[in-house]
Amino acid sequence: MPQQSWLNVNLLLRLDRLDNRRLVVVSLVHSVINLFKIMSLDLIFSSCMRVGGESIKGEVELRFPQVVQDEIEEVHVRLKGLILTRVSRQYGTQQFIRQERTEICKESQTVWTKGTIYPSPGSQILRVPFQFNLPVELHPSFEYNAAYKNAIIGYFIEVVGARKGTFNANRRIIRPFAVVRDDPEGASIRSALQKGWSQEWTTTERFAKIRKGLWGGHADVRMEFLLPKVAGLPLFTKIPFKLRVVTTTKEMKYTTRDESDAERVFPVPPILPKEVELSLRRQVYITARRWAATDSETVAPVGSMGKSASSETRDEVVKTYEKRWVPCDKDNQTGSWRQQSEMQSTIELKWSPSFSTPNLTQRHFLRLKVCFPGIGNNLQADIPIRITSGMVTPTEAEAPAYDGPPPALNLPPTYWDATDWDQQQHHQYDEKANADGPPGSDGNS
Repeated sequence: MPQQSWLNVNLLLRLDRLDNRRLVVVSLVHSVINLFKIMSLDLIFSSCMRVGGESIKGEVELRFPQVVQDEIEEVHVRLKGLILTRVSRQYGTQQFIRQERTEICKESQTVWTKGTIYPSPGSQILRVPFQFNLPVELHPSFEYNAAYKNAIIGYFIEVVGARKGTFNANRRIIRPFAVVRDDPEGASIRSALQKGWSQEWTTTERFAKIRKGLWGGHADVRMEFLLPKVAGLPLFTKIPFKLRVVTTTKEMKYTTRDESDAERVFPVPPILPKEVELSLRRQVYITARRWAATDSETVAPVGSMGKSASSETRDEVVKTYEKRWVPCDKDNQTGSWRQQSEMQSTIELKWSPSFSTPNLTQRHFLRLKVCFPGIGNNLQADIPIRITSGMVTPTEAEAPAYDGPPPALNLPPTYWDATDWDQQQHHQYDEKANADGPPGSDGNS
């Protein structure tokens, strides 16, 4: 190739690189401008927890002249509630996914149309109100994410600024909020608990024989766990519980050294809240187009026990008794020492309540664990519970069922941090909608 041709090609390549750099710079400049650009629409709506059947209100703020510059023709406000489930399976090197999307509620209002109303003279802001009535029978807000399975029950308000033209994307604002079920029965239980529980208790007992080493006689350990006997445990309420642990040593000879109450004898019942583990756990059952998955996980330690215990022990929480000598029938010098401790505290629940739908279920139980020295010397009990909202649908004339600011349901951060929650979830769950799995793969996992 002639030298002149090489020079022309080299010059063109340099110009092309220069143009690409200019495009990158221009793109960055536009991005920075958009960060500081005044948005044409804003949503004024509180994300506080709502109750099924509640009337929710808000406002859409239209900012002029940005609305005109954005060429917005109409503004719509939508209420949406969705159940999304997803189950995936691995077959060799391929991953197959099934998902379901169920709409719980869906309403839409057109709150503004071009050419109708505009801000008052001297103002550039127009606020238009909206209102929706939530259905009474709503499932609580929920989110779960794990390997090969995830699910969400989500509710949100969406504002859409509709624009003409194929290449003009609509302006959208998403505001998730939490919902719990209307629960009159739980509200009455909540009221009774707040006054101090004086009714029946339900008792869970566990018993075991343990020994400190590999040989020798066995000691007896027994624990009793008491909760109020109710149909469900309401949220944001101090729920009392009692724990009683009684231990009886193996048979031994009586000695004056052991008579001192300061001399504890194996097995010693717990005398500090941190020596007892109490946690809330949940079981999740997910179904997506006949594929099923289940999992169990710890939600959080509760009851000021174990990891959640305070460094200071309060006298009203823990009660210990002097150990008592129980002689054998045949020989007063041979017998066992009986030791006992009692603990009282409260549990306050702030997580998504229990619920069941055709393709998504959440159940709860308390896991209680008392450990003694030695291999496998643990007492453990899984106590099924049903968490309810304990909330009733508020009305205009009634005060809320709580003091101070509205309580916040403890949900994962991912429930709240999505700027475009509906579309992100829609794409995530539909991107492999045709990946049903190999032939004959129907059924539960």
